Amino acid sequence: MVATVREHRIGDVRWTIVRGPREAAFHALGAHAAADIRTVLDGLSSWPVASRARRSPVLFRAIESASQVEHPDAYAELTALAAGAGVPFDDLLLANLRGDLGAGDGTGCTDLAWAPSLLGHNEDGAPVFDGIGRLLTLLIDGEPGVCVWWYPGFLPSNTFTVTTHGLVWGIDSVSVVSPSPCAGRHFVARTAQRATSVAEAVSVLRSHASAGGFAYTMGQVGAPGVTVVEKAGHETSVSTVVSGYSWHTNHFRLLPPSLDTASEESLARAEVCAHLAPVAPDAKWLVSALTSAVHRNASDGDELMTLSTLVTDLASGEVTLVPRGGGPLRARAADLASGNVAAVG
Repeated sequence: MVATVREHRIGDVRWTIVRGPREAAFHALGAHAAADIRTVLDGLSSWPVASRARRSPVLFRAIESASQVEHPDAYAELTALAAGAGVPFDDLLLANLRGDLGAGDGTGCTDLAWAPSLLGHNEDGAPVFDGIGRLLTLLIDGEPGVCVWWYPGFLPSNTFTVTTHGLVWGIDSVSVVSPSPCAGRHFVARTAQRATSVAEAVSVLRSHASAGGFAYTMGQVGAPGVTVVEKAGHETSVSTVVSGYSWHTNHFRLLPPSLDTASEESLARAEVCAHLAPVAPDAKWLVSALTSAVHRNASDGDELMTLSTLVTDLASGEVTLVPRGGGPLRARAADLASGNVAAVG
C-alpha cells in the first residue's frame, strides 16, 4: 500500500505531511527523516534514561510489553518508523520511554490558558532538536487528521496536538519517582489522539495506565472551557476551568506530590506563571507571555530550550505558532490538522 510524504514551508516553519496506511506511512516517514533520527539517537547514550534502562531491564521490558499489548497501533507505528529509518527498534523505544523509567531526565514545557477559549503551550526540548523539529501532520487512513510538533524518532504524541475533531492540547512532562510497569506515556497519548471530544480523550486517559507522568491542558474548537488532566500510573486527576486563568509546568498540582519530583527550574517557572495575573487576555497576550516570561534558552544551568510556542483561540479556531528564532505563523487549526496547504501557505 502506498504512502506519501510531502515537505512544505510556511513562514519559518518546516511542515511535513504524511498520508496513507499506518505502517506504510510511518515507514515512509522514517525513511524521509532518517538523518534527523540518527542525529537524535547519537545523543541518546548521554541521556540519563540510558543508564536507568541498563539498571532496570525488567521494568524496561515490562513497559514495552504493556505498550505493545495495550496500544498495538502505536507500537506498530514505532516499529515501522525504526524500520524506515534503518535504526535499531530498541534505540527508538528507549528514546520514547525516557520519561517512563524514573526521575532524572530534564523536564519541559509550560501551558497557560484563559478559559473559556484560549490555550497556550511552550514546547521545551533538548538543544539537539533545535532546527530538526517541525510541524507534522498525520493523515492515517480511517483516522482523524493530527498535527503536532514532531521530534524525529518519537511517536508524534508528546508535544502539542491539534486534530480534525477540533481537539487541542499541550503536554507537560512530569518526572515520576517510582514508575509502574504500565504502558509508556507516549503510547497512551497517541491513542488519545483518536478521541472525538474532550470527554472521550479524558475517558481514554482514565482507562489506560501510564508508566510516566504527563499533564494535559486541553480544549476543543467551538466548545468553551479548559480541562487539565494529570496522569501517572493508574492515577488520573481531572479539573475543568470554566472561566479564568490556568497554568501548568513540570510537576503535579492535582495528583499527590509524592508521586513526582519537582525540579527547582519547574518550581521557578511555576512561580512566574502564578504571578502573571492577567485581567482579560487575548491570544496576543498569551503569545507574549510564553515567548518572554517563561521562554527557555538552555543557559545558566538549564538543559532545555523553548523550541516552539503554540496559542489556540478555541472560539475562532485560529492558531498562532512561533518557532524558535522565527516569526509568528497564523493558521486555522482545522487546516493544520487536515494538511490543507493551500489554505495555510
